[in-house]
Formats: sequence, structure tokens, C-alpha cells
Amino acid sequence: LFSLFINLLMLTAPIYMMQLFDRVLTSRSVDTLVMLLLIASAALITMGALETVRSFVMIRMSTWIEKRLGEDVFRSVLSQAVRRASEPSAQALRDLSSLRNTLAGPSMFPILDAPWAPIFLGVLFLLHPVLGWISVAGAVSLFGLALLNELMTRTPLQQASGASLMAMHDAEASLRNADAVEAMGMSRQVIGRWQARNAEALVLQAQASVRSGIITSISKTIRLFLQIAILSAGAWLVLQNEMAPGAMIAGSILMGRALAPVEQAIGSWKSMVG
Repeated sequence: LFSLFINLLMLTAPIYMMQLFDRVLTSRSVDTLVMLLLIASAALITMGALETVRSFVMIRMSTWIEKRLGEDVFRSVLSQAVRRASEPSAQALRDLSSLRNTLAGPSMFPILDAPWAPIFLGVLFLLHPVLGWISVAGAVSLFGLALLNELMTRTPLQQASGASLMAMHDAEASLRNADAVEAMGMSRQVIGRWQARNAEALVLQAQASVRSGIITSISKTIRLFLQIAILSAGAWLVLQNEMAPGAMIAGSILMGRALAPVEQAIGSWKSMVG
């Protein structure tokens, strides 16, 4: 609900730009400029307040989830430690902490903003269908890249997580039995086993990061190309007297806002998967 009104108030900048070009500059009215500035300032202050409250809501929610689940998770960890005395692990508690950090962190907000992208696409179609179709093509391209990113990095990320978990278990077991390991002269073998599993995790993580980095670079290139394309199309429409100059600038801002959550989701995908 907060995200809906935040995204509606994001329309302030493009609407202000349109009114500035189409009303203030043509009428040369200072009073109109002042009133538009006051209205836009009030809208932006409200948007900032809503974003702050949304952050507070997510932080409170993440804390509530950890408090709600913490006792059950800890009880489960204790039960597993009793059943498998040789390999007790507090990994489940770290997983719960990771969930809380993700909910309270910035990677959640693109997911919350993405459902409202059609609002901006709809306004673009109202400005001119050509601008709308360029933006739809851009959104489809970026979404396809996000899906490709998931497909290409899912397996190596899962394998890297498993190898890293095994390496951590080895390290924890060695530290719990450090005296015995040292007394039996097994330090080199224990360290070697940990290094082997950790190296496997690093290789898999690097593989996933390389793939993700390539897709992220392609998505940024497409995003910049789309910005140029929509400005060029807007300029052509203005020259054809099919659109006002203010609408051209507003269209560029609107498309940027419509595609931003999709592009940001590509960058935060690894955190969400983790």
C-alpha cells in the first residue's frame, strides 16, 4: 500500500516538467510557477515521509519475524545437535538472521515497486503510443535478462552455498576439537580439507558472479540505449507537432522510473536468492 502511493507521487517530477514547459514558459506567469513549485514540493515531502515509514515498517516486520521464529529455530537446532552429536551447527540461526537482514535491507524495495511499473507505462501510452511501446519493449528486454540471470546463476550459487556450508561445518568441528586435532598432528590435513571445500565454493561463486556481471552490464547498456531512443522518438514527435516539448522530457523521466525496479532487481537478485 505504501509502495502504491510512493509510486503515484513519483509522477510529480514528470508532471511538473510538463506544466513548466507547457504553461509557465508559454504564459510567462511567475504566480503559476510559484504555485506549481509549492504543490510539487508538498508532494515530494509526502513521498519522502512515506518512504521513511515504509522502511520503518520493513525493519519492524523483520524484527518481528526473527522474534517469532527464533525460539522454534533454536529448539530445532538443539534437537538436531542431540541427534547428531558429531556435527552440531548453528547454521539455521544464521539463516534466520540472513532473512531478517534481507527484509530490512534495500533489496526488498525493487520487488515492492515492480508491481506498480504499469502505472508509468500507462501514463506513457497516454502521452503517445510510440513512447509507450518503446518502454514496453525495454521492460520486456530487462525482464528477460533478469530471468536469464536467474537461470544461469541458480545452479552455481546453490552449489557454492552448499560447499561453503560444508567448509564452515569443517571449521566449526575442528575448532571444537582443536586440542585433539593438534595433539594428533592432524592440523595440516584438517586445514587442507577446509581449503579444498572453500576453494570449490570460491570457484562456483566466481562463476556465478561473472555470469551475473555480464548480464548486468548488458542491462545497463540497454537501459541507456532506451533513454536515448525515447528522447529521439519524443523529439521526432515534437517536430511532427504530435506532442508538446514538455511531454518529451516527461516521457524520458517516466520510462526511467518504470524500468528502474526491473534493473535494480537484477542487481539485488543474488541477495534475494541467498
